[in-house]
Amino acid sequence: MHDFIKSRTLLCLGLLAVVGCGNTTEQATTDPATNEQGPVADAPSTAPNSGSATDEPGRTGGSAEGTKDGTAASADGPARPQQLIPWEAWDQPNVAVVLTGEQHGFFEPCGCTADQLGGMSRRADLIRRMKEAGWTVTGVDLGGLPRRTGRQAIIKAQTSLKALTQLDYMAVGLGMDELRLGIDGLLDIHLQEGDDKTIRFVSANVSLLEGAIEEFPLVTMTKAFGGVKIGITSVLSESHSRRVFPMGDAQWKPPAAALEAALSQFAADEVDLRILLSNGSVEESKTLARQFPQFQVVVTADGLGDPDPNDPPQQVGETMIIEAGRKGKHVGVLGVYRTEQGPKLKYKLVSLEREDFGETESMIKLMVEYQNRLREERIVESESIGNPHPSGATFVGAAKCAECHTTAYDIWKNTGHAHALEDLDPTFERHGHERLNGVNRTFDPECLSCHVTGWDPQEYTRFKTGFLNAEFATTDKEKTLEKLFGGSQCENCHGPGSRHIEMVENGDDNPAESVILAYEDAKNRCIKCHDGDNSPNFDFEKYWKRVEHTGLD
Repeated sequence: MHDFIKSRTLLCLGLLAVVGCGNTTEQATTDPATNEQGPVADAPSTAPNSGSATDEPGRTGGSAEGTKDGTAASADGPARPQQLIPWEAWDQPNVAVVLTGEQHGFFEPCGCTADQLGGMSRRADLIRRMKEAGWTVTGVDLGGLPRRTGRQAIIKAQTSLKALTQLDYMAVGLGMDELRLGIDGLLDIHLQEGDDKTIRFVSANVSLLEGAIEEFPLVTMTKAFGGVKIGITSVLSESHSRRVFPMGDAQWKPPAAALEAALSQFAADEVDLRILLSNGSVEESKTLARQFPQFQVVVTADGLGDPDPNDPPQQVGETMIIEAGRKGKHVGVLGVYRTEQGPKLKYKLVSLEREDFGETESMIKLMVEYQNRLREERIVESESIGNPHPSGATFVGAAKCAECHTTAYDIWKNTGHAHALEDLDPTFERHGHERLNGVNRTFDPECLSCHVTGWDPQEYTRFKTGFLNAEFATTDKEKTLEKLFGGSQCENCHGPGSRHIEMVENGDDNPAESVILAYEDAKNRCIKCHDGDNSPNFDFEKYWKRVEHTGLD
């Protein structure tokens, strides 16, 4: 045996059961019964919550469409009290407005990690149940639907708009994430939805193609519900504009003048409730609230961390400043009550917990359509150019490593890493497969990047000799890549092994230098997949014990 490793080495990344690309919460919380504005929001009432999120595989929750779970028992403690839900705590409003934003590409939790918050499917269940309680419900989204650029981001944004249309949303603000898709990308989304759809992008201070396309975007939207006329407009702040402009065929102007015009239109339309979608920092949003107190509600971007559902919304005068959360984990519910003095408002931020909300077949169907489009358009191939690895070496596969390192290979075979690709396909019925809701994700770059070998897990791109789905292969050599590199293998941590093999075969004195990974440096590799979104309870010392291997063999 050659002198392969002189210091302690490892495969990091932990067991696959805790690898994911969705949203989780490290500690579940119970919301206040209500934050009521009349005109100022009351202090919230709270109920303690004994539940906490874990990376426990196989934890189940939620219910089939049309049902609600009872109190959910935690695997490591007593039953978790249900959070207080608006339709259980409030008088029926004239209309309930669902407020969301900054989805950042999180259409659904990936399902790899237990107790993930959020998802369009549970959002739909919340809305359905409000409607079944007799409530009139509409929705408004701040914007920030995509998180990347390119074809996959456009397909996902199209899917998200389909979902919001089905959920009776009024409008979506035009934010910097939408603008980063470019004019062609935005047109692709807009035209694909068709002229009969009711949801539209709105922006008071961004125009595209000098207004050549009618109602794209709308400056304002006005619609009446239950005797309450609601007006919606959106602005892109100066700080956000600097991150996307200059931009060809798009024009930005300062928000103040644009809002003066929007408010004039609202006055002409005799609007009762004026909502501003502010794609900017919280301080910029507060400044606009001071300048334009006619807005009763300002939904703001750029909050720090996740909002606490127990906290009341901030107030600027009589204007409610709302942070609806990010990545689809929470939904703001605004209850609007018509009075002679004007609308009275109640507000509550709802956490989309698995224990409280079930899955919705219509949203699962959209997720299947999205995954099918990724496969049909060969996004794995078209958006993963296959650049060489920065080291210049090529990937060889775990079986090649096993020719010398039998002990390490045998340890790896008995970890979740070895079955990582199978965990993306529910037909394999791996532990926790029910969280996939029957959706195959083996053609999704955002999932593959942590479940196969030879991909960049942060950029979702394939290195030239890394994993490729067999059906996309064009040469005999490419056809072997799926079988050779399925799962998270040795080279995801130690780097591609071709140079190491050459050094061994050439009798180099120190062949380990090309693949050595010191124990103290390994955490930086692990967190490329075990990051705050995917594995918030990641404990390097704890996880390392599950995959530990040392020595030369």
